[in-house]
Amino acid sequence: MKKLFSILIILLSINYTLYPQKKSGIKWYDIKDLDSLVAKGDRPVMIDAYTDWCAWCRHMDKTTFAQENMINYINSRFYAVKFNTEVIDTITFKGKTYVNKKKGKSMTNELANELLDNRLAYPSLVFFDREGKKFVSAGYKKPKDLEYLLVYFFENVGKSASLENFIINYVFSFPKTYKKERLYEEIDKNAKPDTSGVVNWVDADKVLEMSKSEKKPILVYFHIDWCISCKVMDKTSFGNSKVAEILNEHYYPVMLNAATNEDISFLGKTYKGTGVDAPNEIVKAFLNNYKMPAILIFDENHKLLTRLNGYLLSSQLIPLTEFFYKKLYEKMSFQEYLNQR
Repeated sequence: MKKLFSILIILLSINYTLYPQKKSGIKWYDIKDLDSLVAKGDRPVMIDAYTDWCAWCRHMDKTTFAQENMINYINSRFYAVKFNTEVIDTITFKGKTYVNKKKGKSMTNELANELLDNRLAYPSLVFFDREGKKFVSAGYKKPKDLEYLLVYFFENVGKSASLENFIINYVFSFPKTYKKERLYEEIDKNAKPDTSGVVNWVDADKVLEMSKSEKKPILVYFHIDWCISCKVMDKTSFGNSKVAEILNEHYYPVMLNAATNEDISFLGKTYKGTGVDAPNEIVKAFLNNYKMPAILIFDENHKLLTRLNGYLLSSQLIPLTEFFYKKLYEKMSFQEYLNQR
């Protein structure tokens, strides 16, 4: 637990000047702001759906949402919305008006049924990613139960992996925190990730000389210290024995900290750091953005073949690396290759 909290502290400190923090707690937006917040698309949205009579809702406010690290992480990365589902106000969301009709003993606003898919359990968290896709998670959340949800939505992991797969890899990446948890014990034996592989990472400044004696494609993996999905990928994707075997045998694998302030020598050029926690020049040279994790693949003649941003499962890395080292891109598209496997 302490390990994950320390990671969250790092995440906050990196952009502290951009997102000044208040000591009063999470900055909660009103439910009437939901429509405009989701429409912005620059941050994911987290909605805390509660009722006044829900004891577990109050307990979550006093525990999980009162944790300083949670406050800092959520305030700097999410739009957080409080929604009393029994509010009598009229609310407009995505062009539709929702009211509280007070039928019988029911005091529920119609928007609650819409957001919670008619499953009125409290507390419930509703997430909207940057593209407006919704996900609902019901029940009280300890900090460690909320952490992987926050990482999943903030770091755009959903673009490449299901939440179920990410949670499995997440808990196995931090065994000291989760090993005694019921969630860890309930994961099916066959679903547990293979983490027995070890990639023999090559220093960036040695690749050019090594490729003179033996030509191989090059895979460059960019990570950043504050990127938690990078840490999960380190452990469960690159830690996969098949992935490690492919990279060690068929590639020159290079791991780089995208934010290093030290000079990086790579393929005959030197790239300089641009400041603390700022992207190194090599990032600006090869990537169009600063989104991590990221992968570059070069052929044996050092021609850039592809650049990828985002978290990848081992099951995605295996066909990707096979496709390029076997030079199948000369015959077909990657999608065609996937269809044939």
